Parts: sequence; structure tokens; C-alpha cells
Amino acid sequence: MKIQRNNISVILIASALGGIALVVIQLIWMRHSWQLAEEIFNQRVSMALCATIETYKGGALCAGSHCSISKNSETLVMTNVSHLPAGLVDKPDFRAELNKTLAFYQIDLDYQLSLSSTKKCQPNMYQTAVSLPSLNGKEAYLRMSFPNKKSFILRSMNVMMLATVVILIFVTVVLLLVNWSLMKQKRLLQTNVDFFNNMAHEFRTPLSNIGLAVSMLSKKHTELKDNQLVEVIRRENKKLLQEVERVLHLAKVENGDYALEKEQLSVEHLLQTAVDSLVMPITERQANVSLEDIPHDLYIWGDKQHLTSVFRNLLDNALKYTKERPLIHISAKTDEQGVIVAIQDNGIGIPSHQREIIFEKFQRIHQGDQHSAKGFGLGLAYVKRMIELHKGFVRVSSEENRGSKFEVYLPTVLNTGLPL
Repeated sequence: MKIQRNNISVILIASALGGIALVVIQLIWMRHSWQLAEEIFNQRVSMALCATIETYKGGALCAGSHCSISKNSETLVMTNVSHLPAGLVDKPDFRAELNKTLAFYQIDLDYQLSLSSTKKCQPNMYQTAVSLPSLNGKEAYLRMSFPNKKSFILRSMNVMMLATVVILIFVTVVLLLVNWSLMKQKRLLQTNVDFFNNMAHEFRTPLSNIGLAVSMLSKKHTELKDNQLVEVIRRENKKLLQEVERVLHLAKVENGDYALEKEQLSVEHLLQTAVDSLVMPITERQANVSLEDIPHDLYIWGDKQHLTSVFRNLLDNALKYTKERPLIHISAKTDEQGVIVAIQDNGIGIPSHQREIIFEKFQRIHQGDQHSAKGFGLGLAYVKRMIELHKGFVRVSSEENRGSKFEVYLPTVLNTGLPL
């Protein structure tokens, strides 16, 4: 549960950062779009000026001359101009020709036209200039300024800006809804954790009392010592108590308030203890459990109680999920820095698409007879968490209807008893 809560927190932070990044990217994109629109506007104006001068009075201004647009796309450079009529910018026919050309380039905007001998622009004015050599060889600049250029470009970008705002609002609303849903899920998850923990605590006391009462009843009435009904009560009470303990142990581990009591342990003794704790179900199923090639001097560093529970859980699963007579082989081999304990059975196997989820809480193999084996789906989740706390790992290989093999890796210890 703690891992899931951490994942939710990461998702919330990531979504917030993603929203901020989206806004920044949109602003950068809008700035780039503005620069592109302004560049296109300037280029159209320059082309309009160039076309007007080239076509004015049949191209008299450009007879034998060459027209080109400079690199900054705002200045038209003309060479070999034959003459420049006085008062060109005030001539109605020239302005009419210019207006017609501007309309062709979809520019319907008030402008100011002037001739200048300097290239310097007026302050706070959006301008386009045309460079014209006069008859005496000195440059003269035909300058066009647009006081409302900014508002014109904004109007041309209305649809784009509206779409951007709509997208940002939509994405923001979606992120807020997702975050709200995740926060709600986080609170619900915490509520479920508290519920299961409290339920487990409430169940443990009466279950312990039932077990104690059965033991006292058997001692007081010796004729009930071998009674099958009493034995059923004792056995089922013990199973339920074990499930409750699993819930409580997992809750402590995931909340980070549990410390393992590690010591040097014999692998052979640990596995034998796990087998001995399941004598009754092994006898009932007439199972054949063999411990093969377990070195006598093989030691690991860990918590005796929980590692015994780990191997007991794996053995219990091997017994429960086998239709025929269970054949279970337990072996151990040394690795470079640890030991690998393998438990192989001839059970129903695990489908390939379910091998990852079996180590999650409350997950069980989905098959037609899945409820024939009792349990809450906590055993393998408990195994995985405990092995990880011991700096090891657990892996599984399996084929459907051909059994499963669980391998548990644990670090070994030196002869001094200290962990590697």
C-alpha cells in the first residue's frame, strides 16, 4: 500500500509539472507564431512595395533596373533607377496602385508613406523601407509605417489564440479532474488500509481465544483429544489466524515500522522447519516432499520467523494448487554471493500473462477451480516483500498443467556470521 501511495504522489507531481510544461510550451509556441506572423506581414509589405514600383506607369521607375528584397525581408533594394518623380508618395495614382497591391496581399491597414534620406526608423513605429538610389547617386528610402500593425497581427491570430486557450483550459480541467480522482483514490486507499488493519487486529483476539479454548477443552475432556470435529476447529482456526498475521505483518512492513531480527540461519534447518510445520496437510494429500542436496554448512542472514513463513507459504501453495498427488522437490545451491532455494511442484501451473500479478496483494490465479484452494491472495505478496527486505529476490518459471518452480535468492554469510 505504501508503494501505491508513493506512486500516486509521483503521478500528482508529474501531472502538475506536465501542466506547467504545457503552458510554457504553449507560450513559447505563441511567441514563435507571433514572430512568424510578423515576418510574413513584413515580407508581404515589401513584396507589395516592390510590385507597385515595378508596375507603376508601366514600370517607368524600374526601366533597366533590378529589384530585390533584402535578407531582413523589410527593405527593397533597387539599382539603376532612371528617375524618381518629385512628390511620389503623395501622388493619388501611386497610392491607388499601392493600395491595390496591398489588397492583393490581404493587407487592409492604415499606413503612412514617406521618403527619407536616412534608414533610421521612427520610434515606436512598425515600418517597412524601400531603398532607392536617386539621380545624383545618393540613396533615398521609401518608407511605410503601420501604427496598428500589432493589433492587425493579433486579429489574424485570433483563431489560433482561441484554439490555444481552449486547449489549455481543456487540458487543465482534465488534469484537475485526474488529480482530484487520484486524491480521492489515495484517501480511499488509506481508508481501506486502516480498515483491513483494524479488522485484522479485531479478528486476532477472538481467534486466539478460540484456539486457546479448544486446547483447554481437549485437556479437560481427554475423549475429545482425537475428535475429528475438534481437530477441524483447531486446524481451520490456525489457518485463519495465519492469514490475519500475514495482513498485520504486511501492514507493518509497508508502513516502514517493522525491523527484521536477523541472525545466522542454517538453510537446511530452515527448510526442514517449514516442511515440519505442514505435516498435517502433507499427510492428508499424501504428498511426496523431498529435500535434495541441501549442504549442511550453508548459512544465510535473516529473520528466522519470517523466512520460515516464506518457505511455508511456498510449500503450502504447492500443496493447494496441485490436482494430483503432490510431488514437491526442494533444493538449494550456492551462487557467487548468495544461495538459491528452489521449490518445484507438479501443480496446475501459472499462465504466462498472470506471472507478474501473482506477487500482488489479493491476486490469485484465474482458473475455473480457483476457489477450490482457500486463501486471500496474500501469501506470495508476503513472500516477495519479505525476500526483498532480506536484500534478495524471488522468481517463478511455470507452464500450465506442468507445474511451477519458485526460486528464492538470499545472501549468504561469512564464517564469522556477518552478512556479505
